[in-house]
Amino acid sequence: MRPLLTALLSDPDLTTSSRVADLTLRGFARGGLCVPAGGQATVPELLAAALPDGTVRTGVRATSVSTHAVATERHGTFPCEAVLVATGARSAAALLPGLRVPDFHPVTVLHHAAEEPVPLGAPEPSFTVCAGRDEDGAEDAAPVSHTWVASAVDPSRAEPGRTLVTSVVLGERSAEPPAALDKAARGQLARVYGTSTDRWELLAAYHDPDAVPAMPAPHDPCRPVRVLSGLYVCGEHRDTSTPRGALVSAERATEQILRDFGRPAVPGQLAQEAAA
Repeated sequence: MRPLLTALLSDPDLTTSSRVADLTLRGFARGGLCVPAGGQATVPELLAAALPDGTVRTGVRATSVSTHAVATERHGTFPCEAVLVATGARSAAALLPGLRVPDFHPVTVLHHAAEEPVPLGAPEPSFTVCAGRDEDGAEDAAPVSHTWVASAVDPSRAEPGRTLVTSVVLGERSAEPPAALDKAARGQLARVYGTSTDRWELLAAYHDPDAVPAMPAPHDPCRPVRVLSGLYVCGEHRDTSTPRGALVSAERATEQILRDFGRPAVPGQLAQEAAA
């Protein structure tokens, strides 16, 4: 179970609260894993498309917030009735001084392009967990925690005739230079997929030192989303460090705003399921 939990929690040392680990395993068993068709940017694009024209403004940097205004770097001050800060933990704390900033699990994502339609020997296009230890039980020098053929799951992620393989490196090794990680990963990926990786092209290596907020015990999966009346915050750092946790916290924040302003609020399905 250790390699699977490491991959699901992005936590090589497994310091995560056992309660969170149980919730994560249950979610994995019930629903598996998924990625948005067309790439991660598709999700906010779909959300924005459902709103009236002019509702969403991009390229605007907020510098401070209050219950009645949002000050920006180059676009003046926007008056409002309430503010919901929906960002990562560090950005939220910069706008809301005093907000707790957790530790983080760093992550690097490697994207390789292969000319073959599907790497030979790949049994399935889905999520493959790498053991993290060699045949003698010692720590494996190979860096990849888990990998999948992304273009087999979502063909729009690769050019015609090419295959996109996405792999994830966790922990301290994720901070190594991309060239070093690429070199170390190729032999491991060759074993996983049963084919030579010599001709694979490294398209990109994305490193995020604050990728996943840590959730050591005791972890509160329902941190307050109401700073005060008119000022709210949501994100995975208020719930569990997963996309689902971010959505649940946003739902809780929305319900709190509606209650504070005397609007009818329907109890959130996501929050109910998470607590069940």
